[in-house]
Amino acid sequence: MIMRRLAQSLKEQNWTAIAIEFVLLVLGVFLGIQAQRWQSEIEGRRSERAYLQRMLNDVDLSIQTNELNIARLKAIADGQGLVVSSLVGCDLPKGKRDAFADGLSDLAKVGPSVFVMNTMDEMLSAGKFSLIGNSTVRDEMNGLARDAKYQNNIFTAIHAQLAAAATTTNQRVVWTYQDYRTPFDPVAWGDLSIDFPELCEDRAFQAAVSTIRYLTNAQISLNQRAIAAQREAKIVLERELGLASTTASSSP
Repeated sequence: MIMRRLAQSLKEQNWTAIAIEFVLLVLGVFLGIQAQRWQSEIEGRRSERAYLQRMLNDVDLSIQTNELNIARLKAIADGQGLVVSSLVGCDLPKGKRDAFADGLSDLAKVGPSVFVMNTMDEMLSAGKFSLIGNSTVRDEMNGLARDAKYQNNIFTAIHAQLAAAATTTNQRVVWTYQDYRTPFDPVAWGDLSIDFPELCEDRAFQAAVSTIRYLTNAQISLNQRAIAAQREAKIVLERELGLASTTASSSP
């Protein structure tokens, strides 16, 4: 429409109309480009918020999983402590035999700290991490990714030491239970065959159990460090999303 009127004005050499039509044409193009830019910015902010919420969900899942792991590892470490103290003192009351057997069954059941980074990995692989406009959020999440790699490297060393110690303990314990057991099922004194007096004199076995207990406690510390970093990330993400942070009130 504007182009048709502009062409007609040129033919008639109506310079005033030409100027008006030209201004309207330029203004229309400018407004069209600006509208596209505004729409793109709106969609970018919408995508950014969706990614931030998914990152927050990942961090929440990481915290919850690591809290469960800490509770499990503390119980395992307590059982390992009973095994060590019973063997060193060569004293195992009948009432503690099942706990002793359960402590033996939990040797070397240690896993790495959990860092759920699915959303961040997806954004990095798709080249969308720059959608996060706040540099503080980007730095916080990059720091969390670095901590995940650092802890994974440490756990590799822990796992190697656990495997070496578990080789010693596995050679001296025979499990006799008949039914199917998962790694999380408790076992009882009647489920194993050992020579307790002999193990009381076996310093290599006691040292191996003690080493496993030490490494279990080391992994508890790493889980606690992971949770501390994840709670900091949660605060930053909640602040960016405009959510009321619950992290400070829920921290022990």
